[in-house]
Amino acid sequence: MLMRQAQSPTPRSLLDLRAEADELLFQAAQGGDQLAFRVLVERHIGLVRRLAMNVLRDELEAEDAAQETFVAAWRNRAGWRPEAKFTTWLYRIAMNKAIDGYRSRRPAPQPQETIARLLDRDLCAAAPTQQEGVERQELSGTLRRALARLPATQQRAMELFYYEDMEVARIAEVMLTSEQSVRALLKRGRQALKLRLRNDKSLPAHGPRDVPAAPRAIRSRP
Repeated sequence: MLMRQAQSPTPRSLLDLRAEADELLFQAAQGGDQLAFRVLVERHIGLVRRLAMNVLRDELEAEDAAQETFVAAWRNRAGWRPEAKFTTWLYRIAMNKAIDGYRSRRPAPQPQETIARLLDRDLCAAAPTQQEGVERQELSGTLRRALARLPATQQRAMELFYYEDMEVARIAEVMLTSEQSVRALLKRGRQALKLRLRNDKSLPAHGPRDVPAAPRAIRSRP
């Protein structure tokens, strides 16, 4: 692993690096400084692992996702820009790696299921005609493009709820926020989606419904 490849530094140089801000360290890492990157790994591995654990609920898989996160961060370090907060960029990679792992072990939702949930639209369970199949694919693409234009937190909550079929309580754990905040993100996300798709002919006439609240049995964590 990249994080284990750096030679043991002198205590003085390591102490100096540990005092640096994330962004300065990663700028050094962009220039090939593996020691600076090692300090970032040591600083953030715990939280990255917890983020992955919230999604995967398996220690070994969470550890793998954390390792893959830092490998991806190193390989794609040229894509980070100093004006962006390093942790936001890193945690987005971590979330994507964890979601990839979660998705790989469960059946992928059928397009018609996601459309039905997002738009409260009854779709026939039988095999669609060729024309219906084309229309569903077009609508699925339209929804994906609309979701991609939502603010990042709304987009993430909507994807986890509608595409990954996660409960509100688990989404709150994954996103490190409260259930109330997740419900608010889902509600605003649906409202924004409705506005973006209002003039699209593929929308059903009655439009999207409000996001359903989580069951009362699910309580927010303190």
